[in-house]
Amino acid sequence: MFRKSKDLTRIFTFLIFGWVFFTCSSTWAQVSQTERALRKQYFSFSDSTTKKIEAFFDRHQKMGNFNGTYLMFKQDSLIYGSRGYAIYSNLDSLEPNDIFQLASVSKVFTGVAVMQLHQDGYLNIDDSVHWYLPELNAKNLTIRQLLSHTSGLPDYFYADYKGFSLPEGETHMKNEQIIEVINNQSYRKYGRQGFYDYCNTNYVLLSLIVERITQQDFRDYVKEHVFKMADMKYSHICNFDSLPLVNYPVQGYNNWSVFDDVMFNGTTGDKGVYSNVFEMFLLDRALRGSYILHEATKEEMWTPQTVTGPGAYYSMGWRVKWIDNQKWVFHNGWWKGFRTYYWRCLDDDKCFVVLTNNVYGRFLSTAEMVKLLE
Repeated sequence: MFRKSKDLTRIFTFLIFGWVFFTCSSTWAQVSQTERALRKQYFSFSDSTTKKIEAFFDRHQKMGNFNGTYLMFKQDSLIYGSRGYAIYSNLDSLEPNDIFQLASVSKVFTGVAVMQLHQDGYLNIDDSVHWYLPELNAKNLTIRQLLSHTSGLPDYFYADYKGFSLPEGETHMKNEQIIEVINNQSYRKYGRQGFYDYCNTNYVLLSLIVERITQQDFRDYVKEHVFKMADMKYSHICNFDSLPLVNYPVQGYNNWSVFDDVMFNGTTGDKGVYSNVFEMFLLDRALRGSYILHEATKEEMWTPQTVTGPGAYYSMGWRVKWIDNQKWVFHNGWWKGFRTYYWRCLDDDKCFVVLTNNVYGRFLSTAEMVKLLE
């Protein structure tokens, strides 16, 4: 009986590992099909441009501040690649189709989700936040102020957590708990409404508003209304309660130290999207059409709302900048070892996606990357 039980265990284990291998093999094959389709659809850059782009990433890898993947596109030409390791201790080389945490580039998806609801009449961006989140103590706030970082709310990353604790058995915060934390902050933690102050709290609250209106988890809403519509098959918003951070094949590092999971990883809207350079390019393609958002809605979404610096603005989930008389909409990100860059030119058909998993050294120069596509 004991021997039979062990035999059954071996068979069950074999079947499980076989299923995992088959699933992963199928996933890799399908991702490769996406890559092959892009190769067939677009041309390579000229030898001189290719050499210039590859030299940029080679140089920064040698400097120690690029370990990741990249994709650059202009009109009909495409180039992509990778440098470095997914998990340093394993010395497993990164592949262009590897999935990265997008950090604050995730706010792009939140902006799109809110603008979809605005477009379809479920909300108006000038609505009072209090209509949807009546338990929030701060009054006289609008959805537009959340979108444009002019709410004056304190950032929950830097809040006073005295008296707050997660329920027993839980390790991650939920969106609703951010309201509890914000309500308990001293007035000294608040900024001035109407003035730009980048704040992650804004986008967690926007995620919660989407959930209240749609009666869907934000992860499910974005999967159905953005990822699926852009044919982004493997992009998702993390849920480390279901799939622990340590199980991800790409980990985030500060030099050689991997970042551990933290309670803030449970919130959505401000971070947490995982994607790769190919699927972010598919989002660029989808946003060139009117399937996800109508033209008028996109124009509204990309209209500058507040000044962030000389010649730079924040709109609604996107930053905006004119470079050589061309309008670029973009977002960069940083979160627990991941630095990310997503830039799209609206006046020319070009974009670039750069995803890194090591925050050692300085940020890559986006001005230099823009010039690579001149």
